[in-house]
Amino acid sequence: MSALSIQAPYPAFAGTDGQPLENGYIWIGTVNLNPQVNPISVYWDAALTIPAVQPIRTLNGYPSYQGTPSRFYAGNDYSIQVLDSKGSVVYTSFNNNAGSGSIAFNATGDGTTTIFAVSFTPSAIYINGVYQNQNTYTVSSGNVTFSQAPPITSIIEFVLS
Repeated sequence: MSALSIQAPYPAFAGTDGQPLENGYIWIGTVNLNPQVNPISVYWDAALTIPAVQPIRTLNGYPSYQGTPSRFYAGNDYSIQVLDSKGSVVYTSFNNNAGSGSIAFNATGDGTTTIFAVSFTPSAIYINGVYQNQNTYTVSSGNVTFSQAPPITSIIEFVLS
């Protein structure tokens, strides 16, 4: 007898409060670009034949197709942005979504803050989808300190491999 991995049948999205994202918005776009401004074709089936209109809406945290939790598919790597029902950003990742790294923490730059608390040592950091050289920040005592504050409204991705 071999062991079978038990996995959720659908991706689930949570809001910043950790609760299932109700009436949220999911945008999928061109890798390394803002997905709201540069959307790509997304589909409700793995054969890429049933187009999904963006933004994809969430129902109790799940992407919803005709009122039912569903998976959705893209033909290649993509950028993603998830918003809550009020349009506030919950999650953004501009690249490497088809790769192995996962975004463990996401923050937004305000143009002045240089220190961001993290609960892990990131393997990589991206600002607006651009990899940050390790000489532009330090990690110490649960904080990432940038040598310059990330720009206002920039998306900072702390990646854990």
